[in-house]
Amino acid sequence: MTEDELRVQAELLELLETLSGDWEHDGEIGPDTRFLADLELESLDLVVLGELVQSTYGRLPFAEYLAKIGERPLDERDVSVADLVRFICTHKGYATSGIGEPA
Repeated sequence: MTEDELRVQAELLELLETLSGDWEHDGEIGPDTRFLADLELESLDLVVLGELVQSTYGRLPFAEYLAKIGERPLDERDVSVADLVRFICTHKGYATSGIGEPA
């Protein structure tokens, strides 16, 4: 992992630990923790998480990311903390140039 990924991972894990008080998950949250299977997040939880992530890291192309996840086979649609860290690091500072491409 890069230094940036390690920093984002630490920040995201801290955010998730804070939010976990509102969830029914009482185990440890780590890079391999999956949002649906392990944390059992519902759509509203995911929306809140997405908004918090974007308020921290700026606008991110979540719609496109979720569309790609939705194209996967049903048993492969879950995302781990590490997957989200990679997505954030790849798209931090994302802004559209008006044609759907990062500026």
